[in-house]
Amino acid sequence: MEVLLNRLYKIGWIAISALCIIHSDHLKAQPHYNVLGMRAHYGFIIAHSRELRDVATTHPWIIELEKTWQLTSYDSWKYCFCYPKTGISFLYINFDSPVILGEGFGLQSYVEPVWNINNSLYSTFRFGIGPIYLNKVYNEDTNPTNTFYSSPVSFIVLLRYTLNYRINNNLNLSLSPAFNHISNGGIRNPNKGINFPTVGLGLEYTPDKTAFPDWQKNNTEQLIKYKYRADVIGFATGKTAVKGHARYWVRGITTQLSFPVGRINAVTAGLEFAINGANKKKIEQETNIPNTTDHKYLAVVGGHEWLFGRFNFGIQLGAYIYSPYKHPDPVYHRWNLTYYFTDHIFAGINLKAHYHVADFLGIRMGYSLFKE
Repeated sequence: MEVLLNRLYKIGWIAISALCIIHSDHLKAQPHYNVLGMRAHYGFIIAHSRELRDVATTHPWIIELEKTWQLTSYDSWKYCFCYPKTGISFLYINFDSPVILGEGFGLQSYVEPVWNINNSLYSTFRFGIGPIYLNKVYNEDTNPTNTFYSSPVSFIVLLRYTLNYRINNNLNLSLSPAFNHISNGGIRNPNKGINFPTVGLGLEYTPDKTAFPDWQKNNTEQLIKYKYRADVIGFATGKTAVKGHARYWVRGITTQLSFPVGRINAVTAGLEFAINGANKKKIEQETNIPNTTDHKYLAVVGGHEWLFGRFNFGIQLGAYIYSPYKHPDPVYHRWNLTYYFTDHIFAGINLKAHYHVADFLGIRMGYSLFKE
């Protein structure tokens, strides 16, 4: 079982990367400029629990190389009244702790809306996600104090604001405060997750001579053609229990409705049912009595999603209405990223967490029906 779940975990990351590449290929078919970038970042680690305070005293630094496609078409501009970027970046992260935290080697796919691009001073906001390899992870015997992460292959999520200064038509200087998070999504314990804000300085080079069309806003244009959407979503993953390294199935189903409330925004509401095999194992380990507590749960969920063509990015809060197993909190938050292969069939990932601790990272597939 553990071998199978390990393989599914790796296949999941390959699928995520493939989705990003597919979407990038779709966007690159539109008019665009090629951009090459290099950045250096420096930051600190947030000690979000007591047992991390002695370890979270270092200052990570990052070297980043990136390839960006700066889109210029009206079809890409109309979603945010901006000129979005999409691209791939390679990250080398040194945690300034060679014995305990080591180094990370990451590959991220990102999207980045750009506002006021025709000005010499303009701003962008980036969301990035991708796999990362970590060479110093938790080990009960040789590295017991690194409870930040325990999987060599984890994932990194990035939120970044960038202030850009255009030196000339080909060269930009940038200042980038960012928030970075690394976790394995609860696949293996311990998994406190590492949060580290950084500030970066970078240069971007555009080989082509750039010129951006002056598209005009059309606030009456309806981008979302349906009144509401009904989704049926299945999700699955594997995670470890408190003791041991074996992984156990977590699987469930979500039904939800999505109601557009703007050009690219929607609100969601639904129900979620899941069977968590890792919780079942925890109960057996703590009581030494098999099957003493029901490990299933039912929850109501609701939230918001951004609709960008074939990509949907959603944030939801969930509240347990049936859960004999006592979770760390009565509510949780979920982050969803999905890609529509057809008008009805989609797939993606979701991260469920209680406060700052990830519960699990799941692969999801679903089917949508639309009310025109």
